[in-house]
Amino acid sequence: EDLLAVKHFSVEGQLEFGALLFIPHWGPFDFFENKKNNKNSMFIIYIVFIMDSCDELIPEYLNFICGVIDSKDLPLNISREMLQQSKILKVICKNIVKKCLELCSLLAEDKENYKNYKKEAFSNNLKLGLHEDSTSRGCLSELLHYHTSQSGSEMTSLSEYVFHLKKTQKSIYYITGEVANSAFVERLKWGFEVVYMKEPIDEYCVQQLKSLVSITKEGLALPEDEEEKKKMEESKAKFENFCKLMKAILDKKVEKATVSNSLVSSPCCIVTSTYGWTANMECIRKAQTLRDNFIMGYMMPKKHLEINPDQPIVETLHQKVEADKNDKAVKDLVVLLFKTVLLSSDFSLGDHQTYSNCIYCMIQPGRGTDEDEVTAEEPSAAVPDEIPPEGDEDASCMEEVD
Repeated sequence: EDLLAVKHFSVEGQLEFGALLFIPHWGPFDFFENKKNNKNSMFIIYIVFIMDSCDELIPEYLNFICGVIDSKDLPLNISREMLQQSKILKVICKNIVKKCLELCSLLAEDKENYKNYKKEAFSNNLKLGLHEDSTSRGCLSELLHYHTSQSGSEMTSLSEYVFHLKKTQKSIYYITGEVANSAFVERLKWGFEVVYMKEPIDEYCVQQLKSLVSITKEGLALPEDEEEKKKMEESKAKFENFCKLMKAILDKKVEKATVSNSLVSSPCCIVTSTYGWTANMECIRKAQTLRDNFIMGYMMPKKHLEINPDQPIVETLHQKVEADKNDKAVKDLVVLLFKTVLLSSDFSLGDHQTYSNCIYCMIQPGRGTDEDEVTAEEPSAAVPDEIPPEGDEDASCMEEVD
């Protein structure tokens, strides 16, 4: 196959060497295998073949770039172990990395080829480099491309995102994980551009980038006019007691309950603390075979429940609380709402069977309201009219989960 890009160069001065580098159309299927022997580069001294694999010659994240390096400064009468520890080899590696990034930047100017290069082949390599190589972080960040809420099927770079920033916007908004129809982007996607980071490695990349703000964490400060600020203050005052009651019902399951300014149609969402893991990161760490349970317990995200004051479900529950805050139905409905929003916010539900029993109970024939009363505009009409007594554990379909 034809190559995507080729670079032939030589370095002269105190150190002399020549190199021929190229980027293939596709990478090997075993890119990140632990036992894979990287043979993408050949090392030659005085036109004598020395080795076809040298870990010190090029970092792991650039192992998709193939080439030949010819140096006249390294002696032939030394062992390979001494060669790998040579200071000259480290200087060669530094220059090779620089030229590789220049080659990637040159390729980025051809948008059609770079689109295929980023989408199909080597995007995870650059993200790995962003996480591992602090000296090249600035160059690598300019090569990253993502889908956004306003880019459609195309991908945009972070530099292009910054160029289109609104005057009132001071940060880059992003979301990780499954982002399709997420409640977190309901308001932002109409006024601000949100970067969609769908790959697991993106969770590690964003830790190395500044000016990026996760919309799934608490403290998201959106630009508001005076009218919006006034409306938010009124909503907080109106739902203050309701939020306190929800916190009392859910107890240790959430850190606090508050009114949200980023929801449009969803009744509520769960955000995490500013310096903790996101729901997606929690899922990634739980899936690791050799995970550290101590770190898991320390970094486990603290959940903050945010409600939408304009949503019919929340308004109905609020009216029930105003009528009778000790109503058993209110407690069960709050717990059921919390379990549902755990799923929609990408958290692990935990006790799946209990939640399933709640849903089975709701859709059991004769337990819901009339078909004529169930409408799309009032999803709360599907809530059962009768809630089993609190003392009957077998009959109750809406018990809390630990």
